Amino acid sequence: MNLIGVEFKKIISKKYVWIIALLVALFYAYLILNLANNFNVIYTKNALQPVFDEIMDAAYNPQVQEYIINKGFNVTFEEIQPMISPKITQTIEQYQGKVYEGYDVAKELKEEAALRIESLVERNVTISQRIEELKNAPDTPLNRYLLQQYTHMPKMEPNLTRWDDWIDINNSMLPLLIAFVIILGISGVYTSEYTSKMHGILLTTKNGRSKLFWSKLLASCLFAALTVIIFQVFAALLYTHVYGIPFKNTPMDSLTSFYKRPNTMWALQFYLCQLVGSLLGAMVLTAVTLCISSFCRSNLASFFLSGIYFALGTLYSQNLEGQYISSKVTIFADVSTFSLMSLTDVLGNGKVFIVGNSAIPTIELTVIAQAVIFAVALSLTYLFYNRKEIDA
Repeated sequence: MNLIGVEFKKIISKKYVWIIALLVALFYAYLILNLANNFNVIYTKNALQPVFDEIMDAAYNPQVQEYIINKGFNVTFEEIQPMISPKITQTIEQYQGKVYEGYDVAKELKEEAALRIESLVERNVTISQRIEELKNAPDTPLNRYLLQQYTHMPKMEPNLTRWDDWIDINNSMLPLLIAFVIILGISGVYTSEYTSKMHGILLTTKNGRSKLFWSKLLASCLFAALTVIIFQVFAALLYTHVYGIPFKNTPMDSLTSFYKRPNTMWALQFYLCQLVGSLLGAMVLTAVTLCISSFCRSNLASFFLSGIYFALGTLYSQNLEGQYISSKVTIFADVSTFSLMSLTDVLGNGKVFIVGNSAIPTIELTVIAQAVIFAVALSLTYLFYNRKEIDA
């Protein structure tokens, strides 16, 4: 245990790691806090949340549905006002005469309320049509999977809960920042000993090579876990300040980002999965970074090679977003460490990989691939460092 503490202190004693991590956190805070005064953040969803149930009831009202469908999903608030709860109008009228950054608040809220009702009706019609198409479509693994998912989706709700914003925390920016700090702190775990000529002495001590290996690994994993926890908590506090805590759990398919995606999960469930994925991905990145550090002779080389490993998966994944089928072309991005840390694309979009007569959830392949990478990286680290011949 003492040896783990010594190795952990080596990592956190690097002042430049904390300085750069602080600068990264401040940069992230600056980006998020700049959204706080946006009209959409202050009014669009918050002002309509008190009439969430009334908006939902309106979208499921047969009379309203028929009118919106006949109008080609293009209606005004005044057109549907006689058919919906007067509480919606009363709530909006509270903002009558108020102007914010050039916006007529009451007018904007009326348009937004009509849009939310209209959008929910259109989504239900689209999904119903999709289910009918799948029932009459050829019996293929993909069609069977999609039919099962769409028929088991929870009832869609108005997108007023803020879960779209909260789930976006781990879409791209936060995993990049976490990965950057982890690589910065761990890339020199082994190379620092090479440059200081200490590795030969350490490997001949009573602690032995095996204890050093496990101590460095556990200390590095501890650092990575703390980095994830600190940044995730920091991000959650920022989002709470800007958007507030989502007032209600909601199905994933109710959110604009995941509309029409074959996902039966709930927003809170998916967000918690993202937190777990962020932690697991950090552990894999730690193992890969340690592996690279074990055969590099330069901290800079170790840092850049580790960064390239993560960046390649990130760039590839970001260019292939928005699909729900993994192919031989996309599978390398789908099983990347970034995809595990984000989960927005592979799990959020309900991706599957078709093999023969089966549709395998891509998330399963992502977890398996990352587990293999973790094991291989540790094995290679043992080979490169623990079996290294001690220099004279």
